[in-house]
Amino acid sequence: MRPREEERIRKWNGEVSGDIRIGLLVTGDKRSRELSEFCENLARLAPKIRIVKEEGEPKEAPAIRISSALRYHAVPLGTELEPFLEALSASGEKSSLVPEHVRDQLEKIELPAGLRLYVSRQCPFCPVTVRQIVPLLAANELVRLAIIDCDLFAEMAQLNGVRSVPTLLLDEQFRWTGQLHLEEVVEVITNRDPAKLGASSLQRMLREGNAVRLAEMMLDKEDIFPAFVDLLTHEKWPVRLGAMVAMEEISGRNRQLAARVIGPLWERFDHAGDTVKGDIIYILGESGDRRIAPRLEVILAGEYDAEVKEAAKEALEKIVKQ
Repeated sequence: MRPREEERIRKWNGEVSGDIRIGLLVTGDKRSRELSEFCENLARLAPKIRIVKEEGEPKEAPAIRISSALRYHAVPLGTELEPFLEALSASGEKSSLVPEHVRDQLEKIELPAGLRLYVSRQCPFCPVTVRQIVPLLAANELVRLAIIDCDLFAEMAQLNGVRSVPTLLLDEQFRWTGQLHLEEVVEVITNRDPAKLGASSLQRMLREGNAVRLAEMMLDKEDIFPAFVDLLTHEKWPVRLGAMVAMEEISGRNRQLAARVIGPLWERFDHAGDTVKGDIIYILGESGDRRIAPRLEVILAGEYDAEVKEAAKEALEKIVKQ
């Protein structure tokens, strides 16, 4: 941290009123140390900041959480420092920085919007984009933003095909690079097709307890969203559990729709671990479709784990009774 940056943080501390709590997500990632050192210096220079350390998954990217809606995968120095401090000052407040007509559009959003903004410390244009996007979070709680330093987290930038900054991504479908037209971004957020939501957006809905809402979206569209199958076979049990709750809701209200997961799940069955296999069989049993009975009988007669065979037995019994 340069002396000029230290002085700016001290000055900022004298301008804010009240304490500000931020989260520091540390993981097995070696960059956790860099984020930790930044937060330690930040708290030293700005005593009004309280750092709350959180332990994340080993493979999870470390982050600084300003709020539930905004996280930084970055050490926000250089050109990133000023908008970071501004975001800290505005955390928890209703922003008046968003034009009224844009706020009206944002109020219509009913789907979670996961935004990822790639920036760089050396980029003179990135702070402008950060200042445009961050106020959107205060206008609608469904809008979430991750700000990612593409130099520090180069593998994330590479995975998303980011070659220049600033680059803004919405879900897995939409991308803006360079100068941003806020109205266009909000228009796209508002009018997205829920069937095209990415797995990360659907997973966030489950994590926030909206499994039934997700089921209702698919029931309304009379479609199983493609990314939803990824959640039904996800390696993490809490994700699968949430997806199974949604699937149970669909099965109870529309058997024909529920049957649409049969093909995609069978395609993944042989490559899944035994625990996931058992959950796949449970979901297939919930579908109530008698066409899967022969396949369940093959599992019962085959060389499968005892728990997988038990799941097949229970699913078969449930189908026969219906």
